[in-house]
Amino acid sequence: MPSIFLSHTSFDKPFVEKLARDLKRIGVNVWFDKWEIKIGDSITWKIEDGIRENEYLGIILSPESLKSEWVRSELGAAWVKQMQQKKVFVLPIYYRECEIPYFLADRRFADFRNDYENGFNELAAIFGIEETETITQDNWRKFTKYRKVDWKQYKIREFEELVTTLVDRAKDFNWSAWVGGTGNEFSITLSTYNKQARKSVSIKLVGVSNSYMASFKDETNPNNLKVSDFDIYIGNSVNSCDEYVWRIMDDFNRSYGKPTKDAYYFTERFSRGDEIYDTAKEIVKKFNWYKGENLF
Repeated sequence: MPSIFLSHTSFDKPFVEKLARDLKRIGVNVWFDKWEIKIGDSITWKIEDGIRENEYLGIILSPESLKSEWVRSELGAAWVKQMQQKKVFVLPIYYRECEIPYFLADRRFADFRNDYENGFNELAAIFGIEETETITQDNWRKFTKYRKVDWKQYKIREFEELVTTLVDRAKDFNWSAWVGGTGNEFSITLSTYNKQARKSVSIKLVGVSNSYMASFKDETNPNNLKVSDFDIYIGNSVNSCDEYVWRIMDDFNRSYGKPTKDAYYFTERFSRGDEIYDTAKEIVKKFNWYKGENLF
């Protein structure tokens, strides 16, 4: 299994942590200080062991990292190892615009400045890995068969985005919105009425296909609908649902006028698992001088 030590400054840690997780997902053993250095460890000795034991050292190139004494020390040790082994050991990872050191200027680098995916592909190619696609908000559906990938969190985030988008759209048109509960998860109904007509459209992120399907059954509460009621395919994105709903609302308002009745919005959801307990624990910790784990 290929391995890499990631040399970086704390200023770039969010990027480095994402990179470390993505590399680990495709089978690269990653030395990342947040994972490797525990309380009581000698930082100097742990870093030296990490540089010695890993196949590569990836230096994150940014203005802050090149000014960091820690990064310079790690790079110096890595350069000595490269000279001794007479093979490439230092891998430049170009994260943010900066002046590249002279001794790295002639080396090919993985360029993350403008496109994370391209930079990641370039870096993975060094390890001989071709399948590098990382999970994102846009492509999580491709990972639903992978047991070790937490794609469900992206599904939840997308549905939160859908609810926010459609409720904002409903408020613009003075339509009501009701989000389904545990009886019909990942569903939302938008409805309205006036003296001339009434209209409802319900949307659900359905099961195995993870597609958005619509129902025009006359219901204001999506919890009263069955999965089989959602029989009209919309698409696989928040944008496709927003466009679909906008056309329906616009057609209704053009035909019957904008509703004048007060709209209502039920958007709360039930907790999943230990969410309430975990949230309460975080609140208690926030208002406690003790920040360890032994009392909670």
